[in-house]
Amino acid sequence: MSSRRRELTDDSGSPGWLMTYADLMTLLLVFFVLLFSMSNLEKERFADAMRSFQTAFQRAVSGAPNSIVPLEHNAPTTDSTAITDTILQTPEERPQSDQDSDADQEARALELEWQQLTRDMQRAFELMQMQDAVEIGAPKDGKLSLRVKGAALFGSGSAEFNRAMLPMLDALLETLVVNPGYKLEIQGHTDDIPISTAQFPSNWELSAVRATTVLRYMVDAGINPKRLTATGYGSSIPLVPNISSENRAINRRIEFVLEKRAVEQ
Repeated sequence: MSSRRRELTDDSGSPGWLMTYADLMTLLLVFFVLLFSMSNLEKERFADAMRSFQTAFQRAVSGAPNSIVPLEHNAPTTDSTAITDTILQTPEERPQSDQDSDADQEARALELEWQQLTRDMQRAFELMQMQDAVEIGAPKDGKLSLRVKGAALFGSGSAEFNRAMLPMLDALLETLVVNPGYKLEIQGHTDDIPISTAQFPSNWELSAVRATTVLRYMVDAGINPKRLTATGYGSSIPLVPNISSENRAINRRIEFVLEKRAVEQ
């Protein structure tokens, strides 16, 4: 038993396993110190790399002679805060040039829409063989006018429809249904020959009743009344001087004015 104890004890009287344990602890300590030093080194290297990249980028943007990235022209320096403020600007705060560009695009889109609408109606009237009775004007000031000869739609001195022209009104109805963003103004016009009957004391009443007759037809067909207006102008807005029967026939008309604008619900 005594000899066994001597084998497990070194010359200094300490147990033999204590030296092995001390060596293991020393190695572990060295290992963790090494890991710690390597982690600090990586952080320092990363920080150095970022500083170098930032310096090179700033030189490239400023166009400095010692720039790492050669530039043919000096690039303007822009504050990142200014860029952020520009992105976050509301339409009211944006430069006038940008707003004008948006307005031009909207105007162009509306012009293309008018052109398509005009072509569609022209084809519809040609299929009905009514192109001679209906004249489609060019869009102007956000409006599109259609002129229908008064004799084609109404009899002389009368506010009753010519039944043969109802398909033309139905084509206008279809246009309003397909384009809910449009309003329609119906205008009645006459020549300067006075009229005096029990129903129509003057051309004012005749033109107004003709316009409202068309309006009622469209309302009865399901069009929202808020999208429609009817006005009688009598002989106050002639297209040509009332100096001949031909000119008077031109002035007797119903005009339909389409306008794209918000409709009240």
